[in-house]
Amino acid sequence: MDLWEKIKTGFGVGVETVSEKTGELSTLASLNWEKFKLQKSIEKEMNKLGGQVFQLHIESREKDLLTETKDIVQKLKDLEQQVQAKVEEIKEASDKGEINKKHLKELKHDLELGDGTIEQLVIDEKSKIAGKKLMEVKFPENVLVGAIVREEKVIIPDGNTVFQKGDKVTLLGEKDDVKDAAKMIAGL
Repeated sequence: MDLWEKIKTGFGVGVETVSEKTGELSTLASLNWEKFKLQKSIEKEMNKLGGQVFQLHIESREKDLLTETKDIVQKLKDLEQQVQAKVEEIKEASDKGEINKKHLKELKHDLELGDGTIEQLVIDEKSKIAGKKLMEVKFPENVLVGAIVREEKVIIPDGNTVFQKGDKVTLLGEKDDVKDAAKMIAGL
């Protein structure tokens, strides 16, 4: 069975697993972004706390340190708990996909052996395919659209699926053809 047959028939994983993994990766990216924002809030509060401590020191009010900084310290504790909860969510989301990681690695390995690749690209305002149906887009012959992630939802496309701005499109295929398809998506 050649590379394309393995991809098309699913050799135990196929497009469904790629779609699942794409959805899982989107979820992980979203969770990591939320964690990053919480960490930035912690930095901001730490700066506020440092400024407050310095000001109290300048004013020789060290005795007021606990009462004056109590709210900031409590907010920092709350933010730390939120970060820990987010870390647990990320771990849980990562662990869910543990079994399929092996399959994804196998797919990637098979693609590389056949001079193939897998890429995920975002359709932006410059893209020439935004607003077009999959059947209207003339992708290179050796490219397969594996999945589309739209607003955290995984779509297994068919010919009538319309590409929209913001869609994350997963492409599988021969490296050069995927590169050409990426240029089409990017509007180059």
